[in-house]
Amino acid sequence: MLWYKSWLETKPRFLTSLATLTLFCAVFVYHAQGLIRPEFRLDLNRLLFVNQQFLVIMWVLSVVLLGMGGIVREKAIGTTSLTLALPVGRFSLLISRIGVGVLEVIALGLVPWLAVVGVMSIVRKPFQISQVASYVVLLVAGGLVFFLMGVLVSTLVGGEYTAPALAFGVVLLVAIISDAWFRDYSVWRLVTGDLSIDRSTYLLPRHLPWLGIFGSLCFALLMMAASVFSLQRRDS
Repeated sequence: MLWYKSWLETKPRFLTSLATLTLFCAVFVYHAQGLIRPEFRLDLNRLLFVNQQFLVIMWVLSVVLLGMGGIVREKAIGTTSLTLALPVGRFSLLISRIGVGVLEVIALGLVPWLAVVGVMSIVRKPFQISQVASYVVLLVAGGLVFFLMGVLVSTLVGGEYTAPALAFGVVLLVAIISDAWFRDYSVWRLVTGDLSIDRSTYLLPRHLPWLGIFGSLCFALLMMAASVFSLQRRDS
């Protein structure tokens, strides 16, 4: 029941984001591949890389928005009576919300790339499916931290508009600071593939930067723990 409740709360945002990301990738790749001469195989690889760059921007904004909501927002807008009447604790509500969110995050990373695969297959352009799989892994596993960042902000700040504005500001600030002073450890560059792409072939290596992905997942778990701690402090 809790998972279904979380699904109903995020359904409009999720479906809107999914449609937008999928349509953008399909139209962008279809249009761009038509401008590439058949003998330029390198440009096809570059096209997939560029698609990831654009997709990451919209994907991050979408998953941060999915992280919004929860009991703090409901309290701010005065709609907590039904939620608090349920025979469950706030911890269970948060975990179900995160669980549904993670599934939605995976779908937002996978479906747009499936649309790209469909377009490339229809127009009969050669590509490596392993490259597509690598981009999806980088996007979802490396970028999960952005979703949990949104969840953490939503447990700290109430307000229907304040929390999203603050979350987007935090994401932008983190991206700027990491790119300026910690370029080799930037999560943003990790998920775009910029840290691992071969500039001579525009192919991702067979071995992805698993250490960076693991570090990003650990940071995501840390923010999840911080979200639980923040919610428990509100209860006390």
